[in-house]
Amino acid sequence: MLGIMIYLYFLIIGYVYSSYIFKDKDIYFRSWMGGIFGNVLLMAGIVIPSLILGFTYLSHIVLIVFAAAAVIYLVRKNGTDSFKKIFVMGNKSALQQHSGKSRTKAAAPASSDVYMDYKVLLCVVMPIALIIWILLTNHILMPNASGGVTTGESTYGDLQLHLSFVTSIAEQHQFPPDYSIMPGHIIGYPFFIDMLSSSLYLFGTPLRWAVLIPSYVISLLLVGGFYIVALTVTKRRSAAILATILFFFNGGFGFAYFFEGAKADHSVFTQIFTAYYHTPTNARAPEFNHNICWANTICDMIIPQRTTMAGWCVFQSLVWLLVNAVKTKERKLYIILGVLSGCMLMIHTHTLMAFAMICMVMFFLYLVDEKKAEDKKTFFINWVIFGGITAVMILPQFFLWTIRQAGGDSFMSFHFNWENSVDPYLWFYLKNWGIAALFAVPAILCASKDNKKLLAGCGLVFISGELILFQPLAYDNNKVFFIAYMILLIIVADWMLKMWDKLTGMNGRIYLAVIAIAAGTVSGALTICREYYSGVATDGNGRWEIYSADDIAMAEYIKENTPSDARILTGSDLHDPVYVLAGRDIYLGPGNFVSTHGMGAELGEMQQKLKNAYSGSYQALLSFCEENDIDYVYVGSNERGSLDINESAIGQLEKVHTEGSESLYKVN
Repeated sequence: MLGIMIYLYFLIIGYVYSSYIFKDKDIYFRSWMGGIFGNVLLMAGIVIPSLILGFTYLSHIVLIVFAAAAVIYLVRKNGTDSFKKIFVMGNKSALQQHSGKSRTKAAAPASSDVYMDYKVLLCVVMPIALIIWILLTNHILMPNASGGVTTGESTYGDLQLHLSFVTSIAEQHQFPPDYSIMPGHIIGYPFFIDMLSSSLYLFGTPLRWAVLIPSYVISLLLVGGFYIVALTVTKRRSAAILATILFFFNGGFGFAYFFEGAKADHSVFTQIFTAYYHTPTNARAPEFNHNICWANTICDMIIPQRTTMAGWCVFQSLVWLLVNAVKTKERKLYIILGVLSGCMLMIHTHTLMAFAMICMVMFFLYLVDEKKAEDKKTFFINWVIFGGITAVMILPQFFLWTIRQAGGDSFMSFHFNWENSVDPYLWFYLKNWGIAALFAVPAILCASKDNKKLLAGCGLVFISGELILFQPLAYDNNKVFFIAYMILLIIVADWMLKMWDKLTGMNGRIYLAVIAIAAGTVSGALTICREYYSGVATDGNGRWEIYSADDIAMAEYIKENTPSDARILTGSDLHDPVYVLAGRDIYLGPGNFVSTHGMGAELGEMQQKLKNAYSGSYQALLSFCEENDIDYVYVGSNERGSLDINESAIGQLEKVHTEGSESLYKVN
């Protein structure tokens, strides 16, 4: 409970900051930006005290006091009356909007201060957020009837690494933290969102809820933020609503393959919900060879990839700030841009890279528009402030974390044509991106001058994703492509509404609209239904149990009875409870995690040594443990299933605990 209260404290602090900075905005906008401020403050603000004090209770107390001191300063500077008003400011304009006095239904707000109303919140933002919440709930350590926990299809793999960050950071208190799957290697993967959950976990929140509660909040901020950005870009509420629906239910034309196949065999359609990755989006089943690689926003990017969810959430605020900063030239917007961008490297590196490309292009394009020398000077000063703050904050993170991981040969290589291996270039993107690709050219040509500049930045993002592989796994370049895709989709939605207006009076206009929207959402909707079904425990135990009751009990014993810095020998199974649930260091984690995170140079040799340790003699095991600082040896069902275990040799160690078929031995 204390962890949740601390999280709520930072959300409230963020709202106070937002309300002082954006006094003229409506309550929806201030709540959105305040939620982002609060999350960033907790996940990034804890870094400095943790570098000094470790990731401890004391470091959090220091941050809590610092955040409160900033509020006290604002109150003393602006007076207590201003503090009382921040919780009601903007309601008047929002109420006017609700009553229809300040704007018409379809038009953009007469004042840029009004960004949302209760109808959009309840009918668009909340339903989409609710879908995400339902999937999160039945995918993140969902309890089953036998006392174990289950997951869904998309989180069967990715979830484990995130959970290991959450538990190991909180349990070991070490900062900067190491990979528990590869001790001695500092985590270079963007881990701030997981560290936020570590804060809740440290203060007693159960692991499941330490992950779920911030995910609920951040996903709501993401959906609401996307709508706000779409409204800012299109200046039309209906276009913003359409863009929001198309983005979160996105998918290409992959549904056509299933509908066509179902004519001859009905099981082709039903397998969408039962077969492994046999969906109209991101169809990776070996027997499904139609080259469908594009992912659904909710199922494949938000639910399993917590860093992407957090990165996109902050990205929405960055886009809003950037678009408004270049128009209004308000210096405070550039300062906020610098601070938020400076926190982005370890929130989501791919999103930061994409945003940097957008900024670079927009800098030059808007610089050309400045004709007066005085305006150019102001423009340069604003961008120097923005870039300077960002650089000062990012460079220490880069050298502490990113360069250690991305400096190897497996990162940043030339790679053309992304995941396409068999299709003509344009056809690949047409069937994968769907209406975003189909209507891209006319939408871009009809875009406003300002939106074309934004699209030009996205063009650089797309080209970079097509030419550079930013990590060992080619599929993960979609984290770059999605930034360009989401902005393009907003422009396409705006163009679709313009065509709707031009077709006024035409017979069949409504049918064309239904076909267009269906074409853009059917694949995504089917994938979402599949993902929900994959997380449902239809038999009481679940089809995707990842930890049994014995696994959970053993992890609890390890947490309570072994030193936090203990190193435990286990197999390299993806779902090993020792590194995931207990937060302890192990000798070597799953090979796919190790290799895709740039630590695969010694992987083969270490895997062989691990096998030899389990299968060798007692003396060989002791020598191995001494050489690698192993304190305990763990033997469970995963180890017995994947390794040739010399039970008699391991049995000579001191057995300290047993749960069912799982045993923990101490190395004396």
